Amino acid sequence: MEETRSKTVLVAVGLVLSLALLLVVGLSQRVIRPALDVATGYSAKQICSGVFVAGLPVDFVIKNDVHLSMGMLGPLLPKLTFDVTDGAQRQVRSALLGSEAVAIFGGPRGCTLLSPAGSTAIPAMAPGMAPDMRQSNPVGDAPVYSPGPVLAEVFDAAFAEPADRQRRTLAVVVLHRGELLAERYAEPVDEVTPLQGWSMNKSLMATWIGLQISRGQMTLEDSVAGSIAAVDPALAAKVDPQLNLGHLLHMESGFDFEETYFPGDDATRMLYRSPAMWRVAPGNGHAHAPGDYFSYSSGDTNLAAWMWTRSLAGVDYQQWLLESFAQPLGLRLVSEADASGIQVGSSYTYMSARDWARVGQLWLDAWHGRTSLLSKEWMWASVTPRTANSHGNYGRGLWLNTQQYDFPGLPQNMFYASGHNGQYVAVFPEQELVVVRLGLSAGQKATGVGPLFSGLLDVFQNNQ
Repeated sequence: MEETRSKTVLVAVGLVLSLALLLVVGLSQRVIRPALDVATGYSAKQICSGVFVAGLPVDFVIKNDVHLSMGMLGPLLPKLTFDVTDGAQRQVRSALLGSEAVAIFGGPRGCTLLSPAGSTAIPAMAPGMAPDMRQSNPVGDAPVYSPGPVLAEVFDAAFAEPADRQRRTLAVVVLHRGELLAERYAEPVDEVTPLQGWSMNKSLMATWIGLQISRGQMTLEDSVAGSIAAVDPALAAKVDPQLNLGHLLHMESGFDFEETYFPGDDATRMLYRSPAMWRVAPGNGHAHAPGDYFSYSSGDTNLAAWMWTRSLAGVDYQQWLLESFAQPLGLRLVSEADASGIQVGSSYTYMSARDWARVGQLWLDAWHGRTSLLSKEWMWASVTPRTANSHGNYGRGLWLNTQQYDFPGLPQNMFYASGHNGQYVAVFPEQELVVVRLGLSAGQKATGVGPLFSGLLDVFQNNQ
């Protein structure tokens, strides 16, 4: 009897251990491996762009971007290693516990994270291709305009480092009535350093699509399913036939896509594991009917970026950006692509803080109807809230303050581009003011951007 009971216990223990092993294996596949892949993918891409596009020191990028963003790794963080190759083939390789990622610098395309299989459509850098992003340009010819006594206190607060937070402000630029009024930078950043806008790229993409619509090359009613069907009928079958380009720009696609950034989530899988990012959101199918539900989605914008690329009729998107956007505004920009060659419309454009400000000035001029590049009708529609968003804080590629949801006490007609952890181009139409704040903060509350905007408005209201 006792022997039988012992055998039963051993069998039970064996089953428990087997189940535990299966649980560990399953956890590894679902959580641990994706976490390692995100860490290595993010690190390789950000170091590559930070060093070879922005021209920042490797140690600075690791400390102020990678270690800040990858703090979730805890004790594993020191084991995340990097190999930066600066030669004929510029690349960054990162590794962590068996997971590896490689990002390559492709000249005018900036950096691209290779697909998990290691293949890429991005050509290696040819001699003379690399853009000299630190050269002076028409916007950058002016000397640095340090804030005068009236603005100095506001700028001091914007760059101050609270004891319990990590603000890490890198640049603040203020334009008033189209003129560079004041600016400040934190070393090693200066007035010509290209800085990443993160999701401010979404506002750019909406503008670029607006330019194509004004030329008759696209319409807001363009069918998403119809466009996809031309290249992938199976994928198109997952897309509601009523979905159009306008829904994508308003974040009303209804796709079953979650804008969360834990390992294995839609957004991280798209940015760090998918060679063709535009496919991820439509591949998930729909959770809501198009137009019924607002859900902020990088997947929507990357699909819109693919449709925009197709509208260029074979012209390389970089050439189009140079001729149709950068040259008319006197900008230098690098807008990076995924491994399939499509610009990552959700996240990856680099410009100096001054050039980000000039883009804000374009939006301000369009709002007032005084530029031929972007129509007043397009701009006003872009800053009009939609019924699908109960907070009234998103238009067509731009954030709004209609209900003062995000910025209580600030003008209701302010609008802005916003990017990951503290990137802003804010436009105050009645005050003729454009404000740029750049720098990767540790959480949204650390940015200090609300007091920055309020302080600047107080100065202008009291000194007009």
